[in-house]
Amino acid sequence: MTDKPFQNYPDLKTLSSMGVKLLIFDLDGTLLDSMGVWNDVDIEFLGRYGYEVTPDYTEMVKRSTMENAARYTREKYRIPLTWQEIVATWESMVNEFYRTDVRLKDGVRAYLDEAKRLGFFLSVTTALSRINANAALNTTGIRELFDCVITLEDLNGKVDKGSPDIFLRASRYISATGNEITPGKAVVYDDVSRAIDGAKAGGFLTCAVYDNIGCGGPDGWERFAAGCDFSVFKF
Repeated sequence: MTDKPFQNYPDLKTLSSMGVKLLIFDLDGTLLDSMGVWNDVDIEFLGRYGYEVTPDYTEMVKRSTMENAARYTREKYRIPLTWQEIVATWESMVNEFYRTDVRLKDGVRAYLDEAKRLGFFLSVTTALSRINANAALNTTGIRELFDCVITLEDLNGKVDKGSPDIFLRASRYISATGNEITPGKAVVYDDVSRAIDGAKAGGFLTCAVYDNIGCGGPDGWERFAAGCDFSVFKF
């Protein structure tokens, strides 16, 4: 990576001039500096049973619901717990972090405040459980900025973010308030390529967000960013 990493910044006034009305944000690794806690949980949890975290495992769990990730973990590593017990263990390991220690990435609050000032609708779409999503939003003081918060739990765990369903749910929610939003007038911000693929499949504009864990770090950044309409190395 060069000293000045590639960035095609989604300037808010430019987006407004393009007719964009809705901004849809992931949480972990996009707005929140939080992916490290999940990596730590994976390492500690699998380590209890003599396993190490692999890149394939990280890629799978970071895009899935908690239930699907727990089922996958149980089957792959023959963990002697039910999937419900695995979820409960993970939740207890991370909830304290989201309630007390989670922080926004640098520049995020100013970007969100400006977006609200300019009249954009804002949505969260996240693979986090609702309890942890709400804890994180309240801890960081940004819950009131969002018009809706959609989690994969709201889709009954039938899809992951590789499907456009969660993003379509957000646009339909805003449209139901009398503000018609088509996917072409909404931008999805995410740090995971699988989620960006889902957004593209739904016809949304896309913005890659850099995260050392989420998008795999510096090595894959320029390719990931170049495949999106916009990109944020740093807000």
